[in-house]
Amino acid sequence: MNRTLLRSLATAAMLLCISTQPTWAWGRAGHRLVALVADSYLTPETRAAVEELLGKDSMADVASWADQYRQQHPETGPWHFADTPKSETAYVRDRDCPVAKDGGPTRDCVVDRIVYFEMRLGDKSLSHDQRAEALKYLIHFIGDIHQPLHMIQDARGGNDIAVNFMGSPVCGNYKCNLHGVWDEELLDHHDMKEKQYVAFLLDDIKQHNWEKLAGGSPFAWANASHQYAVNAFAPNGALITKEYYTEEIQVVDSQLALGGLRLARVLNTILSHQPVPPPPTAPEQK
Repeated sequence: MNRTLLRSLATAAMLLCISTQPTWAWGRAGHRLVALVADSYLTPETRAAVEELLGKDSMADVASWADQYRQQHPETGPWHFADTPKSETAYVRDRDCPVAKDGGPTRDCVVDRIVYFEMRLGDKSLSHDQRAEALKYLIHFIGDIHQPLHMIQDARGGNDIAVNFMGSPVCGNYKCNLHGVWDEELLDHHDMKEKQYVAFLLDDIKQHNWEKLAGGSPFAWANASHQYAVNAFAPNGALITKEYYTEEIQVVDSQLALGGLRLARVLNTILSHQPVPPPPTAPEQK
């Protein structure tokens, strides 16, 4: 094999390594933030039930478990999103949520799967491990449904839209794409440590009185996220500028906060029958 061919193969391999970014909603940091916000609003009864199901792990610890499981079980991949076209104004189950491959009544999209795992978490006839799995899925999927780019069909939720983020075509080890920018880059550009970001979100909740929006159904959450995705969509090759960031980071923050509030409400309803989230206790000073 000649040197020219070797160089060509090496270049191709390098480009392949930075070409495709996994479609993990919010990334690990975002999922942890949703879980940590939710943890601040759990009732004592819910907290005890969560601890009994998860053992030594916290909700934040398992927030990305479903993404890790997905890598070995690709059949669960469609559970993380819904395919509502950009041209449509609302989620429609028959159009946007495929019939399950196993032929069961629960379809293969995040809206159906949230409802399904709510039922499983509340079913005390199931084993401890089955209910713990349901809890882990709920923690993750309620985060997923609040990531707007998981609620739009076009360009595979923005994965096929190459963008330039703040002057660079490369985001970490990958070529920038619109979905990946929403998963991680917008959050990272906020430049806050985790505890600081959680405190910021909890303060945002109080400032905007977002506790009143803690309810609703997965259908309503999907519709809101879809509209945010339509508004945030960009053409292939778009420049993601400071102006875009300044506008859309407000959506990111509100969706992370509302995802946490709604996760807490779901868990409180199922595990302690107290759906209204209590105000969070002040964090310990260290």
